[in-house]
Amino acid sequence: MMPPQLKIAALVSVGRNPASGAPRAARNDVLALDAALALAPEVSVLHAGDAAPALYDYLAYGAANVEVLPLPAGADALAPLAARVAGYDLILCGQRAEAGQGSGTLPYRLAKALNMPVVSAALEITLLGDEAEIVQFLPKGQRRVVRVSLPAVIALHPLAPRAPRYVYASLRAGRLLSAPALVAAPLPASPWQSEPAVKKPQRLKPLETRQGHARLLGAIATESKGGALVREGSAAEKARAILDYLRTNRLIEF
Repeated sequence: MMPPQLKIAALVSVGRNPASGAPRAARNDVLALDAALALAPEVSVLHAGDAAPALYDYLAYGAANVEVLPLPAGADALAPLAARVAGYDLILCGQRAEAGQGSGTLPYRLAKALNMPVVSAALEITLLGDEAEIVQFLPKGQRRVVRVSLPAVIALHPLAPRAPRYVYASLRAGRLLSAPALVAAPLPASPWQSEPAVKKPQRLKPLETRQGHARLLGAIATESKGGALVREGSAAEKARAILDYLRTNRLIEF
C-alpha cells in the first residue's frame, strides 16, 4: 500500500503522428502517465510549452488536469520543470520525445538538476516503501530488476506492457491549467547538425540454398565465395557477365 503523502508527477509533451505528422499525445508519455496513475489516484501532469490542443488527449488517457508551464519559443524547459517538481517523490516521463528536441536527455538533465537518481528504459514499476523496484529493458529480450531510493526520475521504455484507454468523456471533463509565465533560459547551442536521412543502398545477395550443416561449416571455416573476375572484354561484355550473374541467382526478374 502506497503512503498517501507520496507525490508523483508525470511529464508530458506534444507528439507527432508518424504517418501524417499531425500533433498528438506522445506515446511514450502516455505510457508514463498510465504507469503513474497505476501507482497513485492523484498525479500532477505537467507540460512545459504552449497549451497545444494535442494536450487534451492526455485528459482522455486519465489525467484530471494538465498543468501547462508557458515557455517562449526556443526556451529550455529544464529550469521551469525542475522548479515545479522540486519536492516530488517520483517523476515519470517517456524515454524520448516524438518531436522537437527529442534527444532523450531530459530525464538525465532533470535528475542532475534535482540531485536525484534516474532509471531509464523502465517496463514495470513497483513501490516498496521508500524504494521503487523497476523491471528494466535490455537488448535481445533480456530484463533486469533494479531498486532505486526515492525520490527518483524514471523514464518509461516504448515497449512497457501497458494498455492505456482513451475515454472521450474524460477528455470533456478535464481541463488545461495555465501556470504563471516563467523566465526561461534559451536552449544551449547544439553541436549537432541536422540533415535529411539518406537511405543506404541495399546489397544484393543470392539466395542461400545450402542445408543447415553446410551453412554452419561455412560460418566457421574460410571458404571461397565463388564468383568470377572479368578483366578482359568490352564494357558491353562485362555488363553482360554481370547481368548473367544476377539472372542466375534470381536477383532480377527480367
